[in-house]
Amino acid sequence: MYEKQFFFIWFVMKIYIIATEPSGDYLGSHLIKELKKKKINSIEGIGGELMNMEGMNSWVPIEKFNTIGLIEVLIRIPKFYKIFKKVENFIKNNPPDILITIDSPSFSYRLVKKLQNLRKKVKMIHYVAPTVWAWKKYRAKIFANLYDQLFVLFKFEKKYFVEHGLKTSWVGHQIFFKKNKIKKKNIICFLPGSREIEIKKNLKKMKKILNDISNEYQKFKFYILGFDHHKKIINQIIPNSKAKIITKFKLKQKIMMQSSLAVASSGSVTMELSKYRTPMIVVYDTNYFTRILIKIFVKVKFCSLINIFFNKEIVPELIFEKFTYTRVIKEIRNLLNNESLRINQIKHMDEFSKKMLNNGNPAKLVVNHIIEK
Repeated sequence: MYEKQFFFIWFVMKIYIIATEPSGDYLGSHLIKELKKKKINSIEGIGGELMNMEGMNSWVPIEKFNTIGLIEVLIRIPKFYKIFKKVENFIKNNPPDILITIDSPSFSYRLVKKLQNLRKKVKMIHYVAPTVWAWKKYRAKIFANLYDQLFVLFKFEKKYFVEHGLKTSWVGHQIFFKKNKIKKKNIICFLPGSREIEIKKNLKKMKKILNDISNEYQKFKFYILGFDHHKKIINQIIPNSKAKIITKFKLKQKIMMQSSLAVASSGSVTMELSKYRTPMIVVYDTNYFTRILIKIFVKVKFCSLINIFFNKEIVPELIFEKFTYTRVIKEIRNLLNNESLRINQIKHMDEFSKKMLNNGNPAKLVVNHIIEK
């Protein structure tokens, strides 16, 4: 015990954390909280609002990574290459003791691959497993060769990496650790996504739905949940909307918690809604070519994690060509007018939430593994 305290006082450990998406920013902020409890304050990297609030200055604004899909990435290759080289060269010239990459497997994989010459002096950690169970199972072996340790959110993911010799620990998801007092109100929230491209695509389809539903269900308040750097785009697509745009993190959480119904773009936000026991309809669309690639390569029947977990449609999924005005309106009416449908979703959400919990704070588990072992 005393040896560990002495170690942390006299040895200044340098840690870099790389999170290029809002979901990673959330997890990263909790890691920083736990690292600071260990008196480790030399933390740099890439993150967003939440990591910056914990005292980390991001090398690159997180919104610079605000894209999705093959076509969008190809269009922005010069910009991404410049950012990538900047990050790569900085780490090579100023190596940390520990490098933690969070989610964003495409960026993380390419970065860590370029840093393999540092492996002898830099411990390489990845947090949030790539979805090898959905597509490209061979990536598990690739990740095993690149990293020293992996932390997974879902228990079933562990087996895919352990078999390739990668030290892998299941820690659970941070979202499910905190207990919340939930009181529902007459609120319907729309979540068009976290990236500019998907917001433009999804919100254009949501526009008429939101307008007509707000006229039909006038006792409800309506909200669009997004990010500060997307507020201008949202206002351009839906000017003079009856829905209030919310971008502050804690207020967004409060709205999700209080909502009676959510229309949400597929992504990690569906886990939050499950945690908050908010009945939902999952929607999603992207460009034509990315859509074709997803249909070819993705091997799971569902896109939302609660449906994947139960291997059946607990929450309605209206993806690609199914994401139409008529179908979404129908599902909204079904859920608002049929209590048994809402109860069924909530019952499965409660079971899902219990399965996502490990013993203890996930961020603390991660930090204890990488610092004290």
